Amino acid sequence: MAPRKKEDFKEMQEISRKKILMAAFELFAIHGYTRTSVDSIAAKAKISKGLIYHYFSSKQDILKNLFGLLLKETAVMMQWSESLSPEEYMQRMIDFSVNYIVQKPKINRLMMALVLQPEVMKGLKKDFDKMRIVWMSALTDLFKKLKMEDPEGEAYLFGAIFDGMSVGYLTLGEEYPVKNMKKLIEKRYGL
Repeated sequence: MAPRKKEDFKEMQEISRKKILMAAFELFAIHGYTRTSVDSIAAKAKISKGLIYHYFSSKQDILKNLFGLLLKETAVMMQWSESLSPEEYMQRMIDFSVNYIVQKPKINRLMMALVLQPEVMKGLKKDFDKMRIVWMSALTDLFKKLKMEDPEGEAYLFGAIFDGMSVGYLTLGEEYPVKNMKKLIEKRYGL
């Protein structure tokens, strides 16, 4: 057997990091951040607790890295393409948001739980503020292009609508009228 290359070790390390993050995500989403221990993350990931501390300095560091992955995922969606009209971009935002609510309920549950835990949010404040600023800036710019009377207020309302839909879907599941809500939002924004 040939000795492993440096690239092989990097790939193995990345796989281990992702395994830890995904295990933590699952447990945080099910049990909440505070009730999830590093021991339970290690057990879920089927690795040693020591290996977790090789990659992450603390449970808060795991959460921060997990939050970073979520930021990257949403940042891609927020990018404006000059090939899109404001209406097409608005449709893209609505489609993405509705799909995210339906297809990623664990992420929504985790985000809602985190927001309701101020002591946990302290460690994520900079990252959370960064995400909020990016979202609000993109939405405010969009509503300016759509010639809305109060673009910033409309951006907050848009966010509140999807926050409410997230709570509704988490509460009612398949019984929540997602398709009807989407149609009402599209109508509100002239789509």
